[in-house]
Amino acid sequence: MTIIRSRRPDNHYTVVHNEVVRDSRLSYRARGVLLEILSRPDNWRISAENLARSSKEGRGAILTCLTELRDLGYIVTNRVRHENGQFETISTVYDQPTGVVKPDSGLPTSGNPTSKELPIKEEPIRKKKEFAFEDFWTNYPRKVAKGAARKAWEKIKAQDYEAVIAGAAVFASDPNRDETFTPHPSTWLNAERWTDEPLPPKKPLNGARAVDNTPTATPPRFEASEIPRGVPMPDSIREILKRV
Repeated sequence: MTIIRSRRPDNHYTVVHNEVVRDSRLSYRARGVLLEILSRPDNWRISAENLARSSKEGRGAILTCLTELRDLGYIVTNRVRHENGQFETISTVYDQPTGVVKPDSGLPTSGNPTSKELPIKEEPIRKKKEFAFEDFWTNYPRKVAKGAARKAWEKIKAQDYEAVIAGAAVFASDPNRDETFTPHPSTWLNAERWTDEPLPPKKPLNGARAVDNTPTATPPRFEASEIPRGVPMPDSIREILKRV
């Protein structure tokens, strides 16, 4: 089958470098997410959850695409500490890869002579893991059993850190999350809950049991003079009693 491109429109289109669109290292799904973000205005902000809501992809698929783009240099993630001591992970999306691929990844560099190839500074594995865990702990809504959570974090792969942290932030801000049923962070991590679909809408408080709001019927009141009398004694019985 032959595929032919239609004529280019004169306006309302996005200019993207051909090497980006044709980057065979990226999956078509990741390219679609990249183009969606690049089509937006400068400094435009969005979350993985909102991207999932505006497409047919699930939140887990979107997070996987963002990780793929980050690993190839299209997304650069920085950890920022605010004045209140809270940490925030900010990911910036670029029109072209900003750095080379990690040497042990087995993937080639972008091959774009016009882009500046910046070496990636690798932190010690232990330090990177601890920073990522603290970021997760800050974003997760329930702060209990930190030791158990850190132990569960040891099982998380480094390439999944960003997806897990983003999933924790989305879970914390989900309006359908019930504080009573929010799992311990270690439970959430062990079950890989960051790949879950958004929570279903909350049911009304009386949704589990139907409530009958019909007022209770009140029996009629009788005056003393209106109280029914007993059944009159038959005459035959009355005569028998007289003989006794």
